[in-house]
Amino acid sequence: MDTDLQKLVESGKLTSKAAEQLEKLKPGTFCLHKSWGFGRVREWNLLLNQLVIDFASKKSHPMQVEYAAENLTPLAPEHFLARKATDLASIKNLARENPAALVRNILESLNGKATAQQINEWLVGDVFTEAEWKRWWESTKKILKASGAFSIPAKKTEPIQIRGEGISHADELIAAYNKARQPKEQIAALEQIIKSYQQFKEPEKQLQPIIVTIENTAARNQKMHPALAFDFVMARDDLLGRVPSLHTTHVGLTLSKLILDEEKRLL
Repeated sequence: MDTDLQKLVESGKLTSKAAEQLEKLKPGTFCLHKSWGFGRVREWNLLLNQLVIDFASKKSHPMQVEYAAENLTPLAPEHFLARKATDLASIKNLARENPAALVRNILESLNGKATAQQINEWLVGDVFTEAEWKRWWESTKKILKASGAFSIPAKKTEPIQIRGEGISHADELIAAYNKARQPKEQIAALEQIIKSYQQFKEPEKQLQPIIVTIENTAARNQKMHPALAFDFVMARDDLLGRVPSLHTTHVGLTLSKLILDEEKRLL
């Protein structure tokens, strides 16, 4: 432990826990505060029991050492904000040359997940203009999906995550469908499967069971909820059209027959 910190601990002016935290907040270290955001420790003034922090909106801001220890989160040199503050040019180059690596660094700096809005807030202003961000993000999302290393949610408000080892995007889509309980949720999950059908490397093994559940659900809802049955059959037909190796297990379950049966019921 730093000798000056040790003296404060021995004199009872500082707890051992606070001293251990301050060891990680030496001058030059980057940090985060929940209200003032990103900052850099400018200097220690232990005679006055203070740390001086340069925040974006509060330059040379003095903080009592105990308060600093409790409320500042030290950032490692590889943290995205620290890298951006020390070498903005390399971050801009990384954004151009390897956008997936840049996004991974941001996610790792945010405990493994972040929404598109959070990523935007860390990039727009110094790395990109708003217009540049929009173009970059549209192309980067495609790269992230193709890489298979990231989980990209359907909703913009949900976080992007670094995918665990051995879990593919196709696996996640199937899991999302199997997890869905309400018909609207199931249809939404099916739409995502259809949209990403090319990512299923073993469609007979991965998607044929989905066809079976789609048809069973459609048949079950045919009389009581015909509109739902229509939706499921149309989704099935869309998937069958895209993946020729898949096949129906309900030969008579067609959209035209559903329409005919519904017309008869209404007469």
